[in-house]
Amino acid sequence: MNAEQSLTIMKALADASRLAIVSSLLEQPQYVEEIAKRHALATSTVSFHLKKLEQAGLITSRKEQYYVVVAANAPLLNTTLKELVAACATGRALQDERFDAYRAKVIATFFPHGVLERLPSQHKKRLIVLEQFAQRFETERRYTENEVTALIRPLFDDYCTVRRLLVDENLIRRDDTGYWREGGASGTVTPLPAPANPKGSTGDVSVPRRTELKRAYKESRPAMGIYQIRNTVNGKLFVDSSKNLAGTRTSREFQLRMGTFPSSQSLKTELAQLGDASFVVSVLE
Repeated sequence: MNAEQSLTIMKALADASRLAIVSSLLEQPQYVEEIAKRHALATSTVSFHLKKLEQAGLITSRKEQYYVVVAANAPLLNTTLKELVAACATGRALQDERFDAYRAKVIATFFPHGVLERLPSQHKKRLIVLEQFAQRFETERRYTENEVTALIRPLFDDYCTVRRLLVDENLIRRDDTGYWREGGASGTVTPLPAPANPKGSTGDVSVPRRTELKRAYKESRPAMGIYQIRNTVNGKLFVDSSKNLAGTRTSREFQLRMGTFPSSQSLKTELAQLGDASFVVSVLE
């Protein structure tokens, strides 16, 4: 059976009257007039349905004197739904080729310079992005939280959100002993676009400059403070503190866009009812 035959069969059966006719014909062959009486249909309507079923090969007909006897094509009707679907399936190689092209496009969009610019809001794209981080983990090796941060941070500053999403999507596992990735994958990272160099730059950083950058990074401290999430519809507030206001604000805004907020069940409920546009994240002090 080819794809065209499979589609013709499924289209022919996509009608309640035709399904009922086939069901009764499986019991016994019948005259056209008998079918019309059994199903309370006009003879012309029955003839229309029978033509569709015969074109699909689901029934056969023969003449007996002045009547036409219709019978079910039992061998074809024994075809399983799995066989019908398999006949329409696109080749696996072509499917893989199309998905690889789609995956490459997503990676080029969200990793334009070799690092993640933002997390996609669309789930299937977000999974592709998260897989880039998951591939950095060696399978079956245990990682501490600091080691996980060291794997994520070179690609995206908001490592807390990425770490949580990796666990939520079961791309990595977590328990009291640490984090790990299951499975037999090699753990090799899919190549990312090369980082863009400033105009006229060779991309090399001198040792003194590199040392200076490291010292500046270690000496810098993220701003601490208090922030709030305000429901603009009813005025309710969720207030909390953070040791890293910038990172927390980004994380909370992303959670609102995703429709999830694990820190407050009541806020999560209102978020599901009102949508993220009804909430504003702001810094108090």
